[in-house]
Amino acid sequence: MAEHYTFDTNAQGPPELIDVLAMEKSATTAMDAIMQSESLVRAISGDSADFKSGLTLLLPTNEAFRKAGPIPEDLELVMQRHFIPQVVSLKSMASSTTVTSYKDSATLRFLSEKGVVYVQADERELAQVRGAGVQAGNGTYFLVDHLFV
Repeated sequence: MAEHYTFDTNAQGPPELIDVLAMEKSATTAMDAIMQSESLVRAISGDSADFKSGLTLLLPTNEAFRKAGPIPEDLELVMQRHFIPQVVSLKSMASSTTVTSYKDSATLRFLSEKGVVYVQADERELAQVRGAGVQAGNGTYFLVDHLFV
C-alpha cells in the first residue's frame, strides 16, 4: 500500500477531513485504503460534487481490518459503503435512521440499544459506532469496529 498520509501543517482555514483523518492513528489501514481511490480522496479533501449535501464517514479501525481477514480485492467498493453523502448526526443515528451509502453501495440502518449506537450495512454484522463524531471543515467521521465486506 501507499505511504501513510501526513497532516498538512501549511493549510489555511479549518482543516479538511483528509487532514483530520491523518491524525487518527487507530484507522491507518482505512486511510491507506481510501488513498487508493481518487473519488474517495476527492470526497475527504472537500473536492467532490457527490458530497455537496455533506459527508459522514464511518471509518473502520485497524482492528476492524484485522478481524475481516485478507484485504478484499474490491476494496474501493468496500470503502464506499462507509461513506455517506449527507450529514448524519449521532442523535439521528440513535433514533434509528436509515441512509444509503456512497454510490448506493449499501443501505445503512442505525439503531441504538442501551445508549450504544450500531450500524448495519445491508444484512451484514452490526458494527458499533464509537465516539461522538470528529468534525472537520467538510465532514464528520465516526469510528466503527467492523469492515462492511
